[in-house]
Amino acid sequence: MKVLGRLAANLALVAAGIILALLIAEVGLRVANHWYPYFFCFDPDTGWGLRAGISGHYNREGESFVSINRDGIRGPLRTHRKPPNTFRVAVLGDSYAEAIQVPYEDTFSAVIERKLRDCPALHGKRVEVLDFGVDGYGTAQELIRMREKAFAYAPDAVVLAVFLGNDIRNNSIVLEANQCRPFYILRGGKLVLTGPLFDSPSFRLWCMARFEYRDAALSDLFENAFTILWRHPRNPSATQPEERAINYNIYKPPADQAWRDAWNVTDALIEQIHDESVAHHALFLAMTLDTGIQVWPDPSVRAQFMRWQHISDLFYPDEQIEALGRRDGFEVLALAPQLQQYADAHHVFLHGFKNPGFGHWNAQGHRVAGELMTSRLCTMIASQAGH
Repeated sequence: MKVLGRLAANLALVAAGIILALLIAEVGLRVANHWYPYFFCFDPDTGWGLRAGISGHYNREGESFVSINRDGIRGPLRTHRKPPNTFRVAVLGDSYAEAIQVPYEDTFSAVIERKLRDCPALHGKRVEVLDFGVDGYGTAQELIRMREKAFAYAPDAVVLAVFLGNDIRNNSIVLEANQCRPFYILRGGKLVLTGPLFDSPSFRLWCMARFEYRDAALSDLFENAFTILWRHPRNPSATQPEERAINYNIYKPPADQAWRDAWNVTDALIEQIHDESVAHHALFLAMTLDTGIQVWPDPSVRAQFMRWQHISDLFYPDEQIEALGRRDGFEVLALAPQLQQYADAHHVFLHGFKNPGFGHWNAQGHRVAGELMTSRLCTMIASQAGH
C-alpha cells in the first residue's frame, strides 16, 4: 500500500507539474509580442462573429495589424447616431469584405470612404463606410447581421458583396458542411429559418465550444504545428488552378436539385436584403465578387481551366445575379468582367500574396474594386437625387 501511495503521490506531482507548465506556457504565449490572436467568437444568431475589442497581427495570407472595435466591426468605431451632413454606407460580406489580409486603409471599404467624398451628388457631405464583413459568412448570416448590426447605424446605402465562389453552397443546408450557422429554406415561397444551430440545444453548445476553445493560445499553437507537420495542401498553380474554398459548380447551370435549391434560396435572400434596405430608406447595391481564375491575366490559362472543367462561360454565376437584379429592380455590379479587363490590360494579379493569382484580393485588387464600387455608388446617388 505504501508503494501505491508513493506512486500516486508521484503521479500527482507530475500531473501538477504538467498543468503548471501548460499554464505558464499559455500566459507566456498571451503576453508575447508575436502572439497572433484568434479574431472570432461564438455568436448565438449568426454562429460566429468578430471578437469585440481584440487586436493583433495576422499573417496566414498577406499580412496586417487587425483591430476589431468594441461593436465587433473591423474599422473605426462609429456612433450609432449618424452625424449631421454624413452619408453612411454599410458593407455586408464575407472574408473579402472583412479583408484582414491587408491593412484596413487598403481595403475596398476604406477606398470607398476616401473616394466617394468626391462624388458631386453628395455636395461635400462626409462619408462613413462601415465594414460588417465576417470570414466565412453566407448570405443568410449577412441578412441577420444587417438586421442586428448595420441598421442600428442608419445607413444611407447597403452594399452586399456576394462571393459566388462559395456563398451559394454556404446558403444550402444540404451542401454546406459547416452547420454552425443559420440556414433558411423556402416554404410556400417564404424564407423560413432552420438548421441544427437553432433546432438542437446540444449542437448549439457544441458550436459555442468549437469557437471558444480557440481563445486558448495553446490550441492555436498545437493546430498550427499539426498543419505544418502533417498537412501538406497543394498550392494551386497556373497549370492546376484549383482552390479548395471555391465550388466550381457555380460556373455551370445547377446539375441537381440540391444546387437548384441553393440558388433559389440565395436569390430569395438577396431579394430580402434588398427589400429590407429599401424599407429602411437605403440605396441597395448587390455586388458580385470575382474569383482568381476569372481575372487571371492570361487568357490562355483561363481557356485551359474552362476546358478542364467543361465550362462555356466563366461569368455564368455573375450573369445569374444580374438577371435577378433586372427582374426584381435593383442594381447589380458584376466586378469580374471589369476586373478581368483591368488585369489583362495591366498584366497584374489582383489576387494573392506569396502565391499570386489565388486567394483573396491583394491591395491592388482592393483598390481597383473599390474604385469601381465608388463609381457605381456615385451614379446611384446622383440618380436618386435627380428623382
